Amino acid sequence: MEIGDAFYPDDPFDFGKSVPAGRYTAHIIGMELSENVKFGRYVADVFKPEYEIDRDEHPNYADNTVRDNGIFRYKKTEDAIYDHKKNWGFAKFISMMGIGKEERKSGQLPFLYLHDIKMAKVLIDVFKKKFLNDLDEEIHYPVARVIQLIDKAPVPF
Repeated sequence: MEIGDAFYPDDPFDFGKSVPAGRYTAHIIGMELSENVKFGRYVADVFKPEYEIDRDEHPNYADNTVRDNGIFRYKKTEDAIYDHKKNWGFAKFISMMGIGKEERKSGQLPFLYLHDIKMAKVLIDVFKKKFLNDLDEEIHYPVARVIQLIDKAPVPF
């Protein structure tokens, strides 16, 4: 059986090396998507772009990544209630990124695909998300929110 090489950078028990709260330039390198997530009686697709901190402008955090806190695209489904006002964050994000101008003229919000935003250079605010888990332990980790587009994503072909 071929097991291949496997690596883990740095000390696997040092989870303290995270990006502190602040403002950073970063590139979008990936995106997590959860479709049809229920929030009470609402249904949304949740997009979480992954940002890699710009190594030239922030060398202390080179190669560090932070995931977005979540961009929600609420939608109509048979078994959910719908309120278009809940889409303000999604509409703001796609407008900032210059996505779906044609669809937005008709009022329809486009779906967000990674190829539309991959490698875009953005300005992000990083903050700590905190909550208590089921064992009443405080969990905290950095999350981000885009506040400005610096350079659009390159054309993917």
